[in-house]
Amino acid sequence: MIERLKTLERTDVHGVALVMFAALVPVGEGVAYVALGLAALMCAVSWRPALRALRERPTTRVMLVAFAVWLACGLLAVALSGHGWLRPAELGRWPPLLAIFVVVASAPVVGELWLKRAAMAFTVMLTVASLFALVQYGFNVRPGEWLTRSTVGVGQALVPGEPRTVAGGFYFHRLKMGHVLLVGLAVACGRLFFGDLPRRRWVAEAVLGAIFVVTLLLTFTRGAVLGGAVAGVVCLPFLRGRLRVAAVGVFVLALAVGFAMPGVRTRMMSAASEEASATRGLVWSQGVRIIADHPLGVGLGNYSALVGRYYDAVRPEFTVRTYPHSMVLAAWAETGPVGLFAYLWAWSAFAVACGRLLLSRVAGDSSHRRTAAGCGLFAVTALGVVGLTHDLLYHNSVALAFAGVVGVVLALIDEPVVRGPRLA
Repeated sequence: MIERLKTLERTDVHGVALVMFAALVPVGEGVAYVALGLAALMCAVSWRPALRALRERPTTRVMLVAFAVWLACGLLAVALSGHGWLRPAELGRWPPLLAIFVVVASAPVVGELWLKRAAMAFTVMLTVASLFALVQYGFNVRPGEWLTRSTVGVGQALVPGEPRTVAGGFYFHRLKMGHVLLVGLAVACGRLFFGDLPRRRWVAEAVLGAIFVVTLLLTFTRGAVLGGAVAGVVCLPFLRGRLRVAAVGVFVLALAVGFAMPGVRTRMMSAASEEASATRGLVWSQGVRIIADHPLGVGLGNYSALVGRYYDAVRPEFTVRTYPHSMVLAAWAETGPVGLFAYLWAWSAFAVACGRLLLSRVAGDSSHRRTAAGCGLFAVTALGVVGLTHDLLYHNSVALAFAGVVGVVLALIDEPVVRGPRLA
């Protein structure tokens, strides 16, 4: 009896840590890291079931191996590049990906109930953040001077080209809010179009999804809007019957609302402007030059420190000297072709697992597994599209939200493969 109580207490602490992590991500990554660290500590305490979960789930195992190869290539490139670690602090961009495996390892310990509570906590807090973002935009609520100076900068707190506060939520940052909203839309679309909801609940969830869509449009984040649109199109073939018609209707309505807003319409159309193309081309070209000069990679965390000298040679006045605004270019430049292959392999394995489950008609496939698979397919597609023009991992809040939802999806759809006894 005493042992059972001890186990119950550990499970509750572990579950609460996951819920706190999910709830805090839409507010800011600082405290969310503490909750994630507590969940990781509880996995270490219950290491046997946690290790078994990572070892016996096939897609999780593939992703773990692929990320290990990618990381090894990045560390080996540090030595082979001849530069050493130019900026070790940049390695802090990668730990958010560990949230995937912390959540998967937590699943057999805490059970599905706590995972669902974590997903609900994220959705509720993102809704609160979205409502605050709409108030921000509607009443032009400005961040305090200390916040603007220390964390977000004026540019990301305002509508591009206008002296008006963007719908940036608690981040006061349009890119962070827009990209995290894609994760919220993935959860909403998974439940709406792949779940088994009563009609009243479906309507309530649709209203929630509409809040996310409107807030996303008012972040004026072109890549996020494009990513959400592409993800919706990719999910359409997996829908059944009337749900496909409903999804098309929702998609058309969202486009109509977006183009009905003059500011949003102008911002979306500016993506094809000559200035935007020239800027993006300049940023990408520096990544290509680094790849040409360092075919085996410059090492994890070295890109942003090394790229300055390339800009000095072609355009010294250009000041946005971070990562190449492309996850593919970043992985290739830092970890080489093998690292890039492993990186793409990990995400492809996840997408294939989601698509395979949605295509299957296996008897006994529960509604929540299809919901999770639909959510995962939407999320990996949307953020994959955005990753072609933005460096998502540069913002820890986005990386944590994405890693968290991938972890929950894997925990629900990636069933353990139990090996039978060996025959003599």
